[in-house]
Amino acid sequence: MTTNNFDQLAQKLTKPDNLITNFKGYENYFHDATTYEKQPSALVFAENETDIINVVNYCSKNNLPLIPRGAGTGLSGGCVPVDNGLVLSLERLRKLDIDTKQKIAYVGPGLITKELVDATAEFGLTYPPDPASFEESTIGGNVAENAGGLRCKRFGVTKDYILGLKAVTIKGEIINTGIYNDNEGFAWGDIFIGSEGTLVIIFEIAVRLIPLPSLGNTILVAFDSSKNAAQAVSDINNSGIILTIMEFLDGDAAACSNQYEKNEGLDNVAAILLMETSDREKESQTSIIKKVCEHNLYSYMRTENNPQKAQNLWKIRRNLSKAVTEIAAIRISEDVAVPNSKFPLLVEFVENMNRASSLKINSFGHAGDGNLHVNFISINGDEKDYKSIEKNIEKLLKKAIELGGTLTGEHGIGLAKREFLPLEFDSTTISYMKKIKEIFDPLNLMNPDKIFPKN
Repeated sequence: MTTNNFDQLAQKLTKPDNLITNFKGYENYFHDATTYEKQPSALVFAENETDIINVVNYCSKNNLPLIPRGAGTGLSGGCVPVDNGLVLSLERLRKLDIDTKQKIAYVGPGLITKELVDATAEFGLTYPPDPASFEESTIGGNVAENAGGLRCKRFGVTKDYILGLKAVTIKGEIINTGIYNDNEGFAWGDIFIGSEGTLVIIFEIAVRLIPLPSLGNTILVAFDSSKNAAQAVSDINNSGIILTIMEFLDGDAAACSNQYEKNEGLDNVAAILLMETSDREKESQTSIIKKVCEHNLYSYMRTENNPQKAQNLWKIRRNLSKAVTEIAAIRISEDVAVPNSKFPLLVEFVENMNRASSLKINSFGHAGDGNLHVNFISINGDEKDYKSIEKNIEKLLKKAIELGGTLTGEHGIGLAKREFLPLEFDSTTISYMKKIKEIFDPLNLMNPDKIFPKN
């Protein structure tokens, strides 16, 4: 591919300088939050859907792989370039129109999740899905991975709030779904959500808003046994109450967060639960939680209803990724999900892996829906640790499937887990997934080599 060919593309863009081939200062676009990395042939910052169409048409004409990208916070290698690929950044598509009467927001894929949450709060509304990375992640990225979040137990995940999408196909055609198409025809949006950028390029999203709920009680509970903490999770779920948030951190994860920013009650614990009750039933739910945690031998409990002090407690969870990154030479994070009844078994399995390994392996996650994130950490960055991490990841994924779970709760398959897809899906199911991919992307140019195992 010659520079002159790229110059032809540049002249069709809203801003020709938005096409980058000299990557000095743009190295962050070689990777996401994983260790996968590759230099693209070009990088384009789209300003609007016309730019997207021009890039798509150029890639189709020149048989050039196209990799859509949001904020690059993904943990599956989903936006990592491939050989000769062009990275299309959607981070500048930051539209935000709020229809307070209909309780709908029309947003660009580059809008940061927290910006949507903050903007809607001014009108007494909210967008509930809130990944731990919501200060950095984009709505488009959340849609691509069908991200969950801390509040998913009560309010659901990304797909539960998408009312419509506007997208560009690899042929440069626009597809409207949901309310953009008067809710008629096939529900293509259900296929695009969670497709990890392999089918279409999404350039506008209509999201459902709900009235901003008042805060319930925030409860921090520490345990001297991670097994007891995990059993408390299962018991709370079995009690019939539905909390707004229920997060689990094992002792090592809690220690990492506590080292990053000191918090009361986190010294020498085996595990903690961080919960928020629903606003309407906070007292009755708090009472049930206390009884369950007493039965499971908690060592420390703090209940907070002051919003500012509660936010300080939530930093324990939201700081964790930064805290782990700060101490690790190598950090690979995987997420699996299992039925709530099997959550204690999964936590115990990870704890045993940690004991048997020279690595640091800790776990945390959205315990309310059985979604456990596992960090595999090398402090020194020894080359042998990569092989050890690979072996332990395979053990984790196989265990999740054995327990009736899934390979990923919200991070996606991407590059990281594509070889393990046959653990969860039979060959017939995978073949039909590929057929859908072929319909939308017959030349396999749209984020190729992601999700599906290499032949």
